[in-house]
Amino acid sequence: MEFDHTLIEGARASEDGLDRLLTLVWPEAYRIAYGVLRDRGLAEDAAQDACAQIARKLPALKDAAVFRTWMYRIVANRAISLGRSRKVTGDLDAASEIGVASDPTDRLDLYRALAALPLQQRAAVLLHYYAGLNSGEIADACGFAPGTVRFYLMQARRALRKALKGVA
Repeated sequence: MEFDHTLIEGARASEDGLDRLLTLVWPEAYRIAYGVLRDRGLAEDAAQDACAQIARKLPALKDAAVFRTWMYRIVANRAISLGRSRKVTGDLDAASEIGVASDPTDRLDLYRALAALPLQQRAAVLLHYYAGLNSGEIADACGFAPGTVRFYLMQARRALRKALKGVA
């Protein structure tokens, strides 16, 4: 998802512009939060909190070109924070909400494998493979060092490979 400079400036200039921006941000924020948390209610809470924080902090954002990474940072941090503070149970019937595999059986296997990852690894995987961020952007978004992001991705790939071995 790309956000052009005029959209960001419009959101800074008027309440209608801000509503337009948040309407575009919401689905992406929810999907990322849901992917990290695996719980519809918590994902809605995280996405709403993130959207409110985006609205409050948007005037202080100096460079509209970094909006996407900045938004992911807010969403991922809020989701990780909620996940740490509350027990996350997961909702296998809602696995399609993060748009993983096309075959329902494969989707559930991948969903279970993702759900088994620690929160930080899950966030790194979703931001890399779903949102298309590189390790530097994920580091910026989550507040991790780039080397830590690469380590989390390596650990997650190994865990996912092991969990999905024999599936296909």
